[in-house]
Amino acid sequence: MLIRGESLTIDDLYAVAAGGEPVELDAAQLKMVSETCDRLQQWGEEGHPIYGVTTGFGEMVFMRIPARFETKLQENLLRTHAAGGGALFTDEVVRAIQVSRLNCLTKGYSGIGSDALRLMAELLNRGIHPLVPEQGSLGASGDLAPLSHLALPLIAAGQVRYRGQIRPASEVLSEEGLEPVRLGYKDGLALINGTSGMTGVAAVALVKARRLLRLALWASAAFVQVMQGSTRAFEARGHALKNHRGQNAIAQVITDLLAGSHLTREHEDVMRLISEEGADNGEVMPVKEYLQNAYTLRCIPQILGPVLDSMAYCRRLVEEELNSANDNPLIFESPETIFHGGHFHGQYVAMASDFLNISITEIGVLAERQLNRILDPHLNKAYPAFLALGDEGLFSGLQGSQYLATSIASENLDLAAPASIKSIPSNGQNQDVVSMGLIAARKSLRLLDNVNTIVSVLVAACYQAATITGIQQFSPAVRGLLELLATKTPGYRDDEGIASDFLSTVRETLLDSRVDALLPPLDIEHGGTV
Repeated sequence: MLIRGESLTIDDLYAVAAGGEPVELDAAQLKMVSETCDRLQQWGEEGHPIYGVTTGFGEMVFMRIPARFETKLQENLLRTHAAGGGALFTDEVVRAIQVSRLNCLTKGYSGIGSDALRLMAELLNRGIHPLVPEQGSLGASGDLAPLSHLALPLIAAGQVRYRGQIRPASEVLSEEGLEPVRLGYKDGLALINGTSGMTGVAAVALVKARRLLRLALWASAAFVQVMQGSTRAFEARGHALKNHRGQNAIAQVITDLLAGSHLTREHEDVMRLISEEGADNGEVMPVKEYLQNAYTLRCIPQILGPVLDSMAYCRRLVEEELNSANDNPLIFESPETIFHGGHFHGQYVAMASDFLNISITEIGVLAERQLNRILDPHLNKAYPAFLALGDEGLFSGLQGSQYLATSIASENLDLAAPASIKSIPSNGQNQDVVSMGLIAARKSLRLLDNVNTIVSVLVAACYQAATITGIQQFSPAVRGLLELLATKTPGYRDDEGIASDFLSTVRETLLDSRVDALLPPLDIEHGGTV
């Protein structure tokens, strides 16, 4: 993967973070990086007033720092701000953050030396992953704590995970024949003063959210067939009048997934059944058939369409940030033209992550209600209560499994509350409005895990129903995944297994990347199918 400071997509980043694709630094951009660094080193030696070069940091900006403390100032910054806590980010997420920071610094306006970027790339390519705690970032002045932990191995400090073992970075660098970096003017500040933590996490979350939405669409199509729903609510002619691109795309995806089903009903058939119940005798009278389905069946495009459009919007914001110069100050052609600003402020990514979190939560809201409609014997009389494969009452079926989905749906309502508005001042009132962007992005990962569980319980219920109706009754586009599940586990019977084992098997099967080919294609960038 060529890193050149621009044109990097979330999928490019994910290919490196999760797929292990190696990175290569663009030679022309490295030349620019070196030239900018050389200018800055000269200005530092000459004593020009430059933040983080000849001054202290944050609220200590009023302190002038002599040139002889060039390296000590930068190393002290890394050591003091590597104060994160909590659980550690996974190697996948750490790699995403590394790619994000590399791309920012490769733009050539940070003043960092090219040797630091080369070493960062080497750590990525050799699978040497710094230990980075999740907590500690306010998301303005950048992700200082996590990026400090990320940077420590460059000076042979801190710890790394290498070949499955946690070891001192100094040992691993020595073993690999890698020379630590001597930090020059602003090198330490350039490494940590940016939004790359939250941006890397948000990029990973967006890739995973797209996959979750594809799974939710498959589950919705299976649900419509389980409930013998009408296809009229998905017709393109009606949706074209609503204008929203995401809604129209979702309606088309559902239509494609339902094609060839023996379980769905055409609207004309529903009308005929109602008419056959009795002629109009001029009296008010009930009919057995419902002319319209409930919202969980009928409003899938209107509910998941906004999710698709929101994801497209969030992707644009995150990719713009991913390809931005997001640290401070930015180095131009002379000391007088240096840009002292606030590009490290993560409000864009914070708000994008909050929007994404609402979208992920909404996927779970729909899936949990769809699950309820399948299992509730008062709403679904075509199947045994709670899909019990045995004597109802003696057998409880998926009754207990529903509690898992419902409890998570409730938990998600707290997680979906926005972090981007919860600013608390810090740093002697210097950082008086902060974004909390990394908190928002971290919540995305938790919500993704939670909603994947909810959707997997819905899929388990659809599969359980399919064992009753027969998998061959379902549409070809839905049948493939049902047939795969049938090779992994039979339908759940109370006296033949434990519910958590059944659910775990379904969830693990759904998370396997080999299932991707059985899910509908979806393009969150352009709001439609690929």
